Amino acid sequence: MITQEDFQALTKKYQDGNCSPQELQQLENWYNNKGKNNPNGELPDDVWEDDVERFLRTFDSESGEKQKGARINWPLNILLVAAAIAIIGTFSTLLFKRTAITPTKYSADITPGGNKATLTLQNGKIIQLSDAKAGIVVDASKLTYTDGTLINNERAQSFTISTPRGGTYQVRLPDGSTAWLNAASSLTYNPSLKGEEQYRNVKLSGEAYFEVAKDKEHPFVVTTDKQRIEVLGTHFNVSAYNDELSVKTTLLEGSVKVASLTSTGSETKGVILRPSQQSVLNSNGISVHQIDPTTAIAWKNGEFIFMDERLESIMQKIARWYNVEVIYADKEIANRPFSGFISKYEKVSQVLCLLEATGDVKFKIEGRRIMVKP
Repeated sequence: MITQEDFQALTKKYQDGNCSPQELQQLENWYNNKGKNNPNGELPDDVWEDDVERFLRTFDSESGEKQKGARINWPLNILLVAAAIAIIGTFSTLLFKRTAITPTKYSADITPGGNKATLTLQNGKIIQLSDAKAGIVVDASKLTYTDGTLINNERAQSFTISTPRGGTYQVRLPDGSTAWLNAASSLTYNPSLKGEEQYRNVKLSGEAYFEVAKDKEHPFVVTTDKQRIEVLGTHFNVSAYNDELSVKTTLLEGSVKVASLTSTGSETKGVILRPSQQSVLNSNGISVHQIDPTTAIAWKNGEFIFMDERLESIMQKIARWYNVEVIYADKEIANRPFSGFISKYEKVSQVLCLLEATGDVKFKIEGRRIMVKP
């Protein structure tokens, strides 16, 4: 049984961001088994009810309610990521605090991105998709949004969906697979279901998360400028931005074959990925690493999660999502590593304030330009 003193101490550490993984697990077990339905379960009778209610408001990620003054108001899975971040090493800076008030120097703030995309049909027609919708469903007879609203009766067996900087969108493909596009990305769907080789083909530029419908007769193939991925049915993320030095493929479920492409377009032998593995393709070839896949799809789940990541890489993500230009007063600072997390639906000032709280970097917003200074 958790005593009153233990409960108060643990919730205080939770709110301050100082819980160990074991303490977070203890709170999660209490929350899941007793706290949600019986707040005083496993607690002494004299426990302060307002303490329990205050903790539940902070802890319950489904309600979305936030406790005033709490330094952390994140779902538990993100907190467990934070606990892992804390173990990374002394060269990484952990970001926990969220400022309640935007400093006056960030009065010219920038809002986050949202649902933005265009659909280009095989006949050349371009459709500006609704910013009020989250995604579309494409089949052979009509186009609809995911809520069932009709777009038009166009046949769209082949098409390209594109997101701008500051935009994301979801598309359910004609074969039943679903893809989520990150900012500044495009996906072209062009099935080849005739002849000896029958594939469901997509070409990707940028980043997308896929949940592929199983079809043993028609393998699903994702091609980027530098690699080819072949699957039958699985969940995976591909990051293949042209302005980055590596292409990363992260597997969450099933298995995928990842092969690099030569300058002539021919395919190399490749590697097979298993769940929680990530392949990294760069000038040195393909390497495979074991990772926590939730960090790779944080963007899809509305979060920025940085694990000992270079500032330049972090600012690339910020630039795409907020549609800004990033300029460094001293390029050397771009190599400094940072770790942490924050909702990507905060204004850019909140993200910058978190980075500034480390004392290692400063920012200045000028229009849609962010100056980075040591």
